[in-house]
Amino acid sequence: MKNGEPTKDKIIQVSLALFVRNGYHGTSINDIMKQVGISKAAFYSHFESKGRLLLKIINEYETRYIDQLIQVVSQHPGNADGKLHCAISFNSKFAIKNLDLCLFLDYLTAELNADVDFLPALKRIYDKYQAFITHIIQEGIEEGLIKKDLDPAQAALIFMALHHGVLHQWVLNRHQMNGRDYVRTFRQIVMGGLKA
Repeated sequence: MKNGEPTKDKIIQVSLALFVRNGYHGTSINDIMKQVGISKAAFYSHFESKGRLLLKIINEYETRYIDQLIQVVSQHPGNADGKLHCAISFNSKFAIKNLDLCLFLDYLTAELNADVDFLPALKRIYDKYQAFITHIIQEGIEEGLIKKDLDPAQAALIFMALHHGVLHQWVLNRHQMNGRDYVRTFRQIVMGGLKA
């Protein structure tokens, strides 16, 4: 590990938390520097701009969350039904350990959607996630496990939307609910509605 890596990692983690809490535009480089305890020169030695920092976090989201999800679910030996269950389990476990990273794009997508600097990266990640879930749903249709009259691409978008909505509600209500029961209920509703 290079000498500057612990500071760079801390900048990323602090920025991630600040972006989730205050938004990208609501977080200044000074806010980040103050929380990390570094100078402006130290910040700029790691990132040439706040925008470059954000792109690094977007790439980290893709690598640690979406790419790992695809890898884990692809390696699942079961059918499409089992793979969708695996995706739900992966998302739940990952969110517990990496809440800010899970919330990051959900919270910032509306803010950054019109920003030409970030829209291509956001679109690429969401398209990758949708294409993967679409493929699983198509497999399920071919296996006779998922309703054949469903449009796989639209079903994938709804699967993604439900997952993101469930995550938001868990964040708001997690202190008064049992997480396992919550995920089980989500699983029953989503999978019960897809099955043939």
